[in-house]
Amino acid sequence: MLKIQKVFKLTYFLLISIFLISSCKSVSTIESSKKYLLKKNTITIEGDHIDQSQLESYIKQKPNSKFLGFPVRMSIYLLIDSSKVAERRIEINIKTKEKNNKRKEKVARINSKRIAKAQAKHQVFYTERKAILKDTLTSRRFLREWLKYKIGEKPVYFDSSLFQKTISQFQIYFKNKGYYDASILGKVKYNKKTTKVNYIIQTGKPYVIDSVLYQSENKLIKSLVSDYLSIRNMNSILNSRFDKDVLSSHREELSKFMRNNGVYGFNSSIIHFIADTNSFKKSVQLTIQINDRVIQSNNDSIRTIKHALTSINKVYFHLADTLNYKGNFSKELQKLGLTLVNKQFVPTLDTIVYQKLKLEHSSLVDPKREAVFLFNGTITLNPAILELQNNLEATSIYNESDLEKTYARLIQLGVFQMVKPILVENTETNSIDVHYYLIQSKQKVWSFSPRFTNSNSYLALSSSINFTNKNMFKGAEKMTFSFGGGFESQPPVFAELDGQLIQKAARSFNTFEIGPSIKLEIPHLFPFGITQFSKKIRPQTIISTAYNYQERADFRRQIFQVNYFWKFFVGRTHVFQTSIPALSVVKYVQISNQPAFQSKLDLLNDLFLKNAYSNQFVWQDWKFTYEYNNKNRLNKKSNFLLYFNTSFDPSGNLLSLFSSSQDTLKNGQRAVFGVAYSQFIRLDNELICSKPLGKSKSLHARIQLGAGKPYGNTTTSIPYDYSFFGGGANDNRGWRSRSLGPGAYKYYLDSNRTATQIGDIRFGGSIEYRFSFGKIIKSAAFIDAGNVWTFQEDINRIGGQFTSNWYKEIAVSVGLGVRLDFDFFIVRFDIGMPITNPALPDGEKWIFQPKTKFNAESKAVYGDDYSTLVPYPYIPNFHFGIGYPF
Repeated sequence: MLKIQKVFKLTYFLLISIFLISSCKSVSTIESSKKYLLKKNTITIEGDHIDQSQLESYIKQKPNSKFLGFPVRMSIYLLIDSSKVAERRIEINIKTKEKNNKRKEKVARINSKRIAKAQAKHQVFYTERKAILKDTLTSRRFLREWLKYKIGEKPVYFDSSLFQKTISQFQIYFKNKGYYDASILGKVKYNKKTTKVNYIIQTGKPYVIDSVLYQSENKLIKSLVSDYLSIRNMNSILNSRFDKDVLSSHREELSKFMRNNGVYGFNSSIIHFIADTNSFKKSVQLTIQINDRVIQSNNDSIRTIKHALTSINKVYFHLADTLNYKGNFSKELQKLGLTLVNKQFVPTLDTIVYQKLKLEHSSLVDPKREAVFLFNGTITLNPAILELQNNLEATSIYNESDLEKTYARLIQLGVFQMVKPILVENTETNSIDVHYYLIQSKQKVWSFSPRFTNSNSYLALSSSINFTNKNMFKGAEKMTFSFGGGFESQPPVFAELDGQLIQKAARSFNTFEIGPSIKLEIPHLFPFGITQFSKKIRPQTIISTAYNYQERADFRRQIFQVNYFWKFFVGRTHVFQTSIPALSVVKYVQISNQPAFQSKLDLLNDLFLKNAYSNQFVWQDWKFTYEYNNKNRLNKKSNFLLYFNTSFDPSGNLLSLFSSSQDTLKNGQRAVFGVAYSQFIRLDNELICSKPLGKSKSLHARIQLGAGKPYGNTTTSIPYDYSFFGGGANDNRGWRSRSLGPGAYKYYLDSNRTATQIGDIRFGGSIEYRFSFGKIIKSAAFIDAGNVWTFQEDINRIGGQFTSNWYKEIAVSVGLGVRLDFDFFIVRFDIGMPITNPALPDGEKWIFQPKTKFNAESKAVYGDDYSTLVPYPYIPNFHFGIGYPF
């Protein structure tokens, strides 16, 4: 045990020494001419509070980046000799040119022979062969060149011209923010070979807008301005700073409000600001002048027209394709003298008019739900499903946000490769015809999907053959059939007492699985009709079923599952998912344990473990999930990302109503089809917050809180697939995947412990600070905390039950991570160090506390050689992951 601690201390000492040596050497190798390395920029603000992160973006010269306080990238740049890199580059370029010349000569010989053959055969043409040449301008970098110029960073020397430009930029910035009397002073402090720059800013008093007057000769505009101000209770710019960004935002906001309230063509460029300033009071009397609309005619003449309330005249859907046209479409176009619409869309020759009845059994037509469909041959999509996506309904007032919603919903149907709305205005009638030009994507698609995944540090290699029909029943129903299989690494059931704690299990593929699945996505509520519900709720039905066969050394498992869900998209931030009661999830698990494995289960007589590795039948009474995500509503004013997800799963309650007619097993449980059904209730919640802290820095936090309560027909714990786990690449990174907890259970004293620890209750939290070293290399520092517990005391895991002392059993770890951002995916390497272990005795849980009781307990169980059997409780854990942890 002491040897392990000494090794860790020596490792940390060597790492720090390397950083210090490389940092000192980098400074010593800087050129000794009159150049000073820019060490630090500071901004001192006197007066009003200003966000310094915004000012930092205006600084023209910034010091070299640092990692853990050391200029690592600059050190890499200086350690590699530039002259040797240049010499090597010249050698490579010369060799490349020689190869290119040889290729040119070879191609010239081949072409001369081809010309001779063509002339001999009296042919006018011949097939010319072109030389494939290697690029010498943007050629691939060799290792030292890549390290120096891609990873390395050139030393940043103080530049007085850039220093003056920064001051000028600050002056412009503060004037735009309303601080016309701001004073900016820059000071440079020289220290041997380095400099520190301090920008001292005295903001002074800003100009404040003390009155706002809107001017327009248009009665409609005056009325809408009044509505705009009443909705916001007061003018948003009144008593605010005379800030250029505030005025620009106000102009865009007012323009958007006008377009969303029937004023088509209202552009922000027609809004002008007239400011009357008072230098003594530092006040501004602002006049906002709204002019008439300016339009350009077909003959390029410009004219002005008054703003008017615009309505929707007709709605057209153009299915601009020839998928179901029988015959020669090109010849038909030539006969009719037709060409491409807007130089890109196929003309449509056939027409139908869709009309929705006001009531189900009446003959009255709803004029708002009328649309014209144009197509070729036979229509490929149900008009009702397309009209359901449209929010710009006939006879209604124009609203730009409705156009944006319709565009998004047509794209989300997944059947079009292109959607383009075109509005045709009639200024005489103040109306608009809405045309949606739709180009369908390929309906039936076969694909092969190889996958390499990582779930909490456990690797998986798999592949699947997929068939997708995007328009199964001509109503944009998407059917996906998949047949796949692969190999996965999973932890062994029982841990090994070899001091390594099954590290090898996460790297070996010990599980084989294979099986088919089928999923049907319907863009409305099935079995109800398409037009039964309002357009606002954007309903979707998801029906899926799957069979999965898994084989491991200890057991074989077969899983059959059927799901039936309704999904509702409300606005841009809310997603609800529910189902018909008793038809949400039906899951059957059949497991066949190997004799040796079953014997060990019988020997231990662990009811929790037996429940996890036995046949299971789950029939959920209902399922409800809610998701909130404001990602699509972020803007310059609010860039605080908030994500919340909750799920509620009751199961077995409806089946329990018929217990009198069910079979009874030896253990007293009621059974369906010879298998005891699970009865429980489960609630899980997750909250994620993210806040950018600059151009390449951000702070992220997550809280997880969940519990599952078994009762009635389930006497031990909730089913394995519904249980909670702790530890891993996406959880508490100081522990291996699924090895944390439960509670204060002393795993190190249990020679029969399982490698995977499950619980009925989970609490977890993480804080992660992310920063960047460039476009590809990113890093993070994090703190993780949490644990899992059981509702009932498990005699085989004493200390795992949830009690009033739960907060004393929180496991905490800290760590660092490196992330490689390849745009389309992120590779993550994290190392987490436990700093408090709830399994250890009181007074010894923290890493800095003595381990007298821990050593005594271990020695009492395992004898004098306990150090070879009991691992050190604060070993760092390395994790590999794909994507961010949250």
